[in-house]
Amino acid sequence: MRPISCFVALTCLSATLTACEQKAATSTTPTTIAPAVATDTALPQASSLLPTPTYAGTYTVQDTAVCALSITITKQANAYRFVMGETRGPVRVDRQGSETYLTFLGLKGADPQDNVEAVWQDSLLLIQNYGNSMNEYTRFEQCDAKYLELVRQR
Repeated sequence: MRPISCFVALTCLSATLTACEQKAATSTTPTTIAPAVATDTALPQASSLLPTPTYAGTYTVQDTAVCALSITITKQANAYRFVMGETRGPVRVDRQGSETYLTFLGLKGADPQDNVEAVWQDSLLLIQNYGNSMNEYTRFEQCDAKYLELVRQR
């Protein structure tokens, strides 16, 4: 046989044997099957265990020396509404992860006149009353504190 023919024949034989060995190795290797998890034993998400909080109530600044500010939130059907002095309107509730934000639609800040927003945490509304030199704004001119904590009254 010629040397090139021998080389080609040996290469083909080698490739065939290698393919057979790989097939045999994969067909005789036992496969591990992951245990099935029953859907009725799976734990529910933590957020589904927590009751939906109610935001209704009257929230006031405790230290009247800082400012006398009060916002009343009521629930009507599936929506919340607010009253602050003569201003009334809907409340938009946004949940982002573990944070809850309330936007008082129609309650405008002093400068610029944007809707006032608050962070809700366990019966407390936290409003940042004014910004800084890079982000200037004022929500309530009559209040001197940078952060206003309005506590729900019992």
